[in-house]
Amino acid sequence: MAEIHDFDDTVVAILSDPEAADAAIAELRAAGYDIEILEGEDGKKHLDPAGQSGAIATVKRLVNAFGDQYRLLERLHAELDEGNQVISVDAEPEAAEEAVRILQEHDGEFIWRLGTWTYTRVGE
Repeated sequence: MAEIHDFDDTVVAILSDPEAADAAIAELRAAGYDIEILEGEDGKKHLDPAGQSGAIATVKRLVNAFGDQYRLLERLHAELDEGNQVISVDAEPEAAEEAVRILQEHDGEFIWRLGTWTYTRVGE
């Protein structure tokens, strides 16, 4: 089973152009960011909180079902179904702005800054 994604201190974006995605990935890595590239069914499993079990997972699913995370996950799943890549960047709050800039320069869409208790859409 895929490890479930932890959204704390993360920037996520959708990249639909493979060349732009490759350029963004290279620049993010050169800047020292840890990134994950999510694609297809494996990417969807990595994002799926339904794969968790136990009491804590039940609470997480209830909270997520009523918040921004649920809508975010739905959109990311749909984009993965369309063949797009989701780039996930580990970025502490002070480093998130630079990661966002790099993703925007490479045509990243639906960019979100995610913290422990916050989900903030960047741009449009």
